[in-house]
Amino acid sequence: MDIDKIKENIKGLIDQSREKLQTLFSTERDRRALLIGGVTIVLVVFYLVFHSFSSGTRNLEKRSALLEKELKEVKVLRAEYENSNKKIAELSSKIKKEKEALISVVEKILLDEKLDRKNFSIRDVNSRTNSDEDFYEEKSVDIELNKISLSNLVDILFKIQKKTSLKVSNLNISTKSGKSDSMNVKLRISTYEFKQVS
Repeated sequence: MDIDKIKENIKGLIDQSREKLQTLFSTERDRRALLIGGVTIVLVVFYLVFHSFSSGTRNLEKRSALLEKELKEVKVLRAEYENSNKKIAELSSKIKKEKEALISVVEKILLDEKLDRKNFSIRDVNSRTNSDEDFYEEKSVDIELNKISLSNLVDILFKIQKKTSLKVSNLNISTKSGKSDSMNVKLRISTYEFKQVS
């Protein structure tokens, strides 16, 4: 390989390129067309870059708005969860204050009303859980009251109602004709105990 020959070839190529450029720029019209074409290419490239950047920015703004909305929803859910936990804690503390057995609490209410022990009976109903998904256990007693007056019944129900942890259900009242002051009453009293949440 001859270095001088290579140099001559490169020089020839440069000269040919120079001649072609001079012929392109030889007339004013050619120069103007070349300039307009170059500016058009630059504008197209600029538009494509700007468009891709702005569409990317719009996508990011949409995503940001969506994430902000989801964050607000999570904050609302968190507040609801904290309120629910507070209410459960309050209810649990009220229920735990009642340390006595349910039978004892009910018996005390009945004896405070000066009922004769012969005129009432209390039967423990096994404690039960409504389902595995429930977060409380129900404990109940069935009560039969015999020869009780309406005013005594109202007083008993009022005292039971005052205890926040007790609930009356299955109330059944029967009277003998002509004896409204001597009723027979059956009812169930229940209390609820929250399970330990794991």
